[in-house]
Amino acid sequence: MMPWTALLGIFLTAASALAAPPELSGRVQAEHAASCAEYRFLFFRLYRAELWTDAAVLPGSLFGLSLVYHRGFEREELVSLSISEMARMSSRAQASFAQARAELEQAMRSVSQGDRFTAWRSGPDRVEFFHNGVATGTLTQDADLFLGIWLGDASRDLERRRMLLTGHCND
Repeated sequence: MMPWTALLGIFLTAASALAAPPELSGRVQAEHAASCAEYRFLFFRLYRAELWTDAAVLPGSLFGLSLVYHRGFEREELVSLSISEMARMSSRAQASFAQARAELEQAMRSVSQGDRFTAWRSGPDRVEFFHNGVATGTLTQDADLFLGIWLGDASRDLERRRMLLTGHCND
């Protein structure tokens, strides 16, 4: 028999997939994610991406991208990987992202298993960040390129991108 704490964890995980993250309250009316995708490396689950929007055509102009982590990552690792991907997708040198790096270093936090990091696209080239529901900062330089890591034509994982943009989940 499963201990009650494990059952509670399963229930809370299932319930969280049915309701918008609290940081999106008042921003999105949807009661569930428009789409989602599980990101893995080999046999390891890394995180689940959820696209939150009221738009009829995904992703819409205002939307949230929540990442729910299955393992921990350090802040610097998240920032460096983000800048590296942005440079790869744009064919620009990493040094050209100095302001974006500074803003990401301010906004990002180290994450542990179960943490949620949400990026809310509040306008053209503007993303507000939340860690477990708490506002942490804003990206005002290359913000749409940052979101392109998951949603752009040059995304490294085109299958997961397709899932996020066509309203599918791979649970």
